Amino acid sequence: MAGQSPRKPAAVKTAGTATGTPRHSARGEAARQRLKEAAARVLERVGYRQMRVADVTGEAGVAAGLFYHYFPDLKTLTIEVLQDFMQRFEAVDDIERGIAKGDWYARMYAHNRLVVQSYARNPGIMRCMVQMGDEEPEFGELWRASHQRRLAWFVRALPRLFPQARLDAGQAQLLTAMLAGIGEHVLAEYYIARAPQLRALELGEEEMAEWVSVMFYRALFLENPPRERLRHAAVVGLIRRGVSVGSGATP
Repeated sequence: MAGQSPRKPAAVKTAGTATGTPRHSARGEAARQRLKEAAARVLERVGYRQMRVADVTGEAGVAAGLFYHYFPDLKTLTIEVLQDFMQRFEAVDDIERGIAKGDWYARMYAHNRLVVQSYARNPGIMRCMVQMGDEEPEFGELWRASHQRRLAWFVRALPRLFPQARLDAGQAQLLTAMLAGIGEHVLAEYYIARAPQLRALELGEEEMAEWVSVMFYRALFLENPPRERLRHAAVVGLIRRGVSVGSGATP
């Protein structure tokens, strides 16, 4: 639920300690972090399938042999980098900071804005998320668990939001999963596949986040968000039966 601190995904185990991450000195941790940041940049450019150890060490500006002092292989490094990236989606307190809990449009927009930013600014990383989820069962399980955690507050909120529906836990989970899928395909097409027919729209991050949020809000509440809240997608308010062109009707 919003207001609770998210749990961190389980650590990927590597040789060294029972927790999976060997302990290093401050200098060693700095070097390890440097390798992770370098890997993130390489993953963004070329993806997991094309990345080599030499690419990472070259990007980090360190000797090639140093890599294996901190990571047993590229898969372990990649999963750790992607775990760090996915944790931002679970930080509900930070995402919803300053937003009233009853302001559902603002809450939706805040979450969707973060997702849009991630696709817009790191399409390579988001592509890696999908690739690793498909190819590596270990990461796929982590990604699904993270997705479940960041939606758990919404699953719990639905029965209270619509008490007349008497939703059970399974129905709330199903409805949440369906709603969460709104926008995912178009974001992948726009930012990763760069579909020409969509790219021609030249949407900014705020515009895209608003379109996704409006459609999410409509699907949940069967009505439009308040017109004064919309800057880019107000036209959606006219997409309903009974509204004719030039009627001047408002959402």
